[in-house]
Amino acid sequence: MISKFYEINKYKEKINYFLFYGENEGQKLDTIDSNFSNFNNENTYKYQEKDIIQNNSLFFDQIYSKSFFEKEKLILISGVTDKILNIIEKTIDVDTPEITVILLANKLEKKSKIRIFFEKEKNILIIPFYEDTIQTLITIGKKILTDNKISLSQENLNLIIERAQGDRI
Repeated sequence: MISKFYEINKYKEKINYFLFYGENEGQKLDTIDSNFSNFNNENTYKYQEKDIIQNNSLFFDQIYSKSFFEKEKLILISGVTDKILNIIEKTIDVDTPEITVILLANKLEKKSKIRIFFEKEKNILIIPFYEDTIQTLITIGKKILTDNKISLSQENLNLIIERAQGDRI
């Protein structure tokens, strides 16, 4: 199922598999921070796709094992491509409401198998992240400057925005 990043709160209680794709890494990280803040370093596990493919038992152990100390887990998988689709398909139907899995991919083509799979399934969510507009970056920049009590000329702020190339990171 496809959604927008600002609608994630409607789904995060019902859905525990998310695919975030696109070139805006900063917005992906902001979305994770703002919507999944109940997770901390102790119950967040970060992996690269290549590590899971090389040793998929590590991922399956995280999904299937339960802990007395952790009520919930957040699993972040970066660098996602179509190669991991078979592994994800095996774990999606497992009833694990205490585990949230977020797959982070760069740009995915419309013909991408993992993108098509996430768009068609009703119990998983795919969210595209497009480049920030200049106006959005200016708003974010001004907020950061105000919050940190930093004065900066509009000319210098525009230079920073230009170098950001559409990504808030």
